Amino acid sequence: MDNTEQQFLKELDDKLWKAADKLRNNLDAANYKHVVLGLIFLKYVSDAFEERQQELLGLFKKESDDSIYYLPREDYDSDAEYQQALKDELEILDYYREANVFWVPKEARWNTLKEKAALPLNSVIWQDAKGENVRLRSVGWLIDNALEAIEKNNAKLKGVLQSISVMTPWFLHTLRG
Repeated sequence: MDNTEQQFLKELDDKLWKAADKLRNNLDAANYKHVVLGLIFLKYVSDAFEERQQELLGLFKKESDDSIYYLPREDYDSDAEYQQALKDELEILDYYREANVFWVPKEARWNTLKEKAALPLNSVIWQDAKGENVRLRSVGWLIDNALEAIEKNNAKLKGVLQSISVMTPWFLHTLRG
């Protein structure tokens, strides 16, 4: 490991400890573990999902006689149509289940959470199934919504994930802090 990598890891370690200290100062140990484990879980499943997406994208583009995944470019009229087909294929739940990867809905993906958490409160963040605007209530609500969406889409997680905003009314301030 070179000096740059060591410096990066040291800075990351410092940031993580500072964030943990901020949380620890405002929570008792029982609630602290739920908040931290909930965030770690969200990051982990999102990273695993994203890794599977990249793997699938490679399989969709790789020509092979025995590949059931390959999507030939020549089957599409334009590059835009082909790119859309790739994007649509990446949203098929079965590709993730076959690899024992939890399905992470768009609203629960880590990058979406980071992007939406940075918006001002009451901003429209997406539309629900009825086409109605959904507004950002708090970062805690956003995280709870993500955990609930993951739980709904993965039968193995039914009743396992806990809401964290109920335990942490100060959560918005600390996370945005």
